[in-house]
Amino acid sequence: MKRNEEEIKLVRDWLRFARENLLFARSGMKEDYSPHHTICFLCHGSAEKYLKAFLIWHGWELKKIHDLKDLLAFCMDFEQGFENLEEECGLLNEYISEGRYPGDLPFESIGEDDAKEAIEAAEKVEEHVMKNIDLPSDDEKNVPGNKMPGDEG
Repeated sequence: MKRNEEEIKLVRDWLRFARENLLFARSGMKEDYSPHHTICFLCHGSAEKYLKAFLIWHGWELKKIHDLKDLLAFCMDFEQGFENLEEECGLLNEYISEGRYPGDLPFESIGEDDAKEAIEAAEKVEEHVMKNIDLPSDDEKNVPGNKMPGDEG
């Protein structure tokens, strides 16, 4: 499928936002007080954005969906290997709203082990998506801060 510059930029933007969510989740683990509920929420958001980037790359029309299992089902229409992410997406789905809003769940019940598990799950989604998006090489990668995971050079 031939993609124009606008489509490529859109996918790069989704990948950039996904990467930033995951970077902030990782950095949150380094604090004396780690907001584990926020880390888990960011991991869900990262995985959601990675999956949407993959789908947009394949011509999918963006929909307002936050359920990772639903997004995963769409991804499997293009690449069956995404079925290997069902466990990770199920885990991360727990954080669509848990710990996001006061009163949804006592966020104190989301601990360090949950946050580490969420980061690992989001990293697995990131890795799989980046292996399945073949972004063209261009000058944008050479701009500081624009290099995507998986880009060479």
